[in-house]
Amino acid sequence: MATAKDQIIPLASHLTQDAIFDRYRQSLGAEERTYWQIIYLKSLGKVVADIAQITGNRQDWVRRLVTRYNELGPDNFVTELPPTLASREQHADYARKTRELDTARVAQQSLLSVPVPTHKDLEIDAFMRTATEVGGDYYDFNVDQRGTLTLAIGDATGHGAKAGMMVTATKTLFNALSDVPDLLSLVRTLTRTLKSLNLRGTYMHLSLGRYHQGMLDLVVAGMPPALLYRSRSDQVSAVVLKGMPLGSFPNFPYERCTLEIRPGDAILLVSDGLTELVNPAGEMLTHERVRDLFHESARGSAHHIIHTIQQAGRAWRAEQPLQDDVTMVVLKRKTP
Repeated sequence: MATAKDQIIPLASHLTQDAIFDRYRQSLGAEERTYWQIIYLKSLGKVVADIAQITGNRQDWVRRLVTRYNELGPDNFVTELPPTLASREQHADYARKTRELDTARVAQQSLLSVPVPTHKDLEIDAFMRTATEVGGDYYDFNVDQRGTLTLAIGDATGHGAKAGMMVTATKTLFNALSDVPDLLSLVRTLTRTLKSLNLRGTYMHLSLGRYHQGMLDLVVAGMPPALLYRSRSDQVSAVVLKGMPLGSFPNFPYERCTLEIRPGDAILLVSDGLTELVNPAGEMLTHERVRDLFHESARGSAHHIIHTIQQAGRAWRAEQPLQDDVTMVVLKRKTP
């Protein structure tokens, strides 16, 4: 319930809600991004107590920042730090952590900046957006000299530094081991090695695929089911393979399936950040809605499929800040 203090701090109409979100999206640092996140949440009608809980700040800090925005306007309220932190020591500690997070974000983005490969048989496209400075999602590709494509899409448990460490370890292992001939052997090696890192409570949900001459091998470790579109029948089916996330049980008996990918067929792999996108009413996007979006767009290119689902997801959450990382990979067999 809104308190009296909440009720007497309406947000001044300096900018539209869309303009506020643009300022939030274009913020250069974590500190400025936090300021604009608070103003955006206030523009959505959130009360101070809710904003404080979402952003991890004190209520009086949020209240004073909103007041500063109302008084100084959108172009001036972030030029100087508002006197909102309890002491200079707290501010120095906050600024240090902000710099470290920004450094970690830039380093991780550089590490995970994977070019989408070209392939004689396939159209390939991918999309990833992180919810926090250090994300827990991941995708990667390797194409060997024979034209065999090995791909990975993953989602580490949680967010922050430990999830980032898990992503880094997984990427390093994938780069070193992606040529292992048997996909099940690759998965077993990955899970044993990640288990040995002892990142307590942090695991890697991962889907691994290997395509060669029209056939796709698939192993899934705790990820949402893959979606397969058949162009001849114009139907989408879910490929359900059960498996524990990597790093949890080193001897888990993972399953592998082999799919024939004919010309015009497409396969969609996603992290659960997509299916669990929440709209303002609190409803999840769900796997079924993603399946419908995939079916509607599957006759287009791989890029068209990604773009369609991305735009639909953005509309679904009504530009609210992401609560989880979102990642998608699409393979589509080229037609002659």
